[in-house]
Amino acid sequence: MKPIKLVLLLFIFVATGCTEWQNHSLAGPSYATVAYINDVPIDEREFQLFLNDAKAQTAGYFKKNYNADDSASFWTTSFQGEVPIEKAKQLALDRLKEVKVQQLLALQYSLVNDLSYTTFLENWAMENQRREKAIKNNQVIYGPKQYDERGYYTYLFSNLVLKVQAVFKEETAPKGGDSARNGLTDDQKQRAQDASYAKKVKQLMDAAQVKLVDHIYHEMMLQ
Repeated sequence: MKPIKLVLLLFIFVATGCTEWQNHSLAGPSYATVAYINDVPIDEREFQLFLNDAKAQTAGYFKKNYNADDSASFWTTSFQGEVPIEKAKQLALDRLKEVKVQQLLALQYSLVNDLSYTTFLENWAMENQRREKAIKNNQVIYGPKQYDERGYYTYLFSNLVLKVQAVFKEETAPKGGDSARNGLTDDQKQRAQDASYAKKVKQLMDAAQVKLVDHIYHEMMLQ
């Protein structure tokens, strides 16, 4: 091949193929789906967050019921048919179900438009960058200087629940007066509304459809 043709081919590669190569090389790794809750995929990173949260509760349960202590083999040992790691996974899944049905309510109420964990992580990074920049510029910030992953998840979800409850309260408020609530104090009315919302969440949890991606679910371990 003549040198001029080789140079021309290299130029064509750079002009047409280099961008595609860069996009491929910069693309983040793909993450597995552990389960689906009402068809919402549960990212392995999100499941891991909840699984790690369940560690102390699980250890406490096995200590109380079997006087078992944490050890190298503890999490995979069967205690009368109960295995700690499987108990922890179930606790994580139950808590995720509670979270997801409320996030789906928020989606239904148009309070959010994206439930993906990747978007959450991107927002977490941007929020920490914003806080870091504000501190450098001597600006006032509220809350921690930097959020950890669990802290930011809790912060966002807690605020989201407040918004969902507000819409739910408006949606279910008695029209034209309610004799059953006449004479109630504001505190009693608030407790009644909270109870009504809790009942709604329980109904949604009971009706939720959970589908495990078995080979991924069984591979999940505490970190």
